[in-house]
Amino acid sequence: MQRSVHLTVLLSVPLALLFLVAMSQPSVLHHGYIGCFVDGDNSNRDLKGLTGLKTIGPFTDKIEFAYFFNGYTVTIESCSSLCALGRFRYFSMQAQGFCFCGNSYGLHGAASSDSECNEDCTGNSSQKCGGQSRNSIYENIYAPETGLFKRVASTKSMLTTAPGQPENSTYWSQEATVAFECLAACHRSPDCLACAFVQSSRMCRLLRFAAVPSEVASEAQWVWVKLYTE
Repeated sequence: MQRSVHLTVLLSVPLALLFLVAMSQPSVLHHGYIGCFVDGDNSNRDLKGLTGLKTIGPFTDKIEFAYFFNGYTVTIESCSSLCALGRFRYFSMQAQGFCFCGNSYGLHGAASSDSECNEDCTGNSSQKCGGQSRNSIYENIYAPETGLFKRVASTKSMLTTAPGQPENSTYWSQEATVAFECLAACHRSPDCLACAFVQSSRMCRLLRFAAVPSEVASEAQWVWVKLYTE
């Protein structure tokens, strides 16, 4: 009976899931400007990808209310790199030095004019980095990948949660007998951007970020990052 359950799970996973190879940080070919969009307040940001984080990779200056901020070094390129650590599709610049990440945008609509995103970036005055409550929205274009997931060493792209946030705010768990069950569960969930199978406890960690929480890195050697299929 147990064997038939495993076979059913494996057969339900797309064949492309089997083509997994090691990789490092997701490779961004280029980023494209989309437009100037309205943002909400701290309780209702348009791009919410960094919510609940304290650090992601080497970016530790300030992450709160869903944004990263450094008053001296933020550029379009550095924001793109930060968001690539989580394999976020979109990023935005606001009010000279605020960087946001997310996989969707446009919650509050477009600005009435592109000129509302006219403030110079603090890290590069030749670049424009949004305006007050206005986001310059960009899309990260990643290098083409084969398959639906790629395997990443769990020591890469680590993140930590912000003070007051529960450790599991960056992931949720469910039982899994084999790794393919974990991959299938992540594939089915739009909220899952990566997953890790913990062999010792037979648990699947479903990650809300395509970066590795420190507590997951301590128990799993590898994570599988979901790739974009369109």
